[in-house]
Amino acid sequence: MPAKTTACFPQARANFLRTAAAKIAASIERRRVRAALGKLDDCMLKDMGIARSDIERIANRTYRPR
Repeated sequence: MPAKTTACFPQARANFLRTAAAKIAASIERRRVRAALGKLDDCMLKDMGIARSDIERIANRTYRPR
């Protein structure tokens, strides 16, 4: 029985590392989007149809256009 439980650890560790890497990559992408949109002035944002207050929702992918 111990051999079966120890065999699960490498798979569980790989799943954990894959999940952690995906979360870190998503966090970096959100930061990049916030920075890029934050550099634009209000007129440029308005031309794209978004307001400065929408930047956080866009970065989090929860933005729904009006």
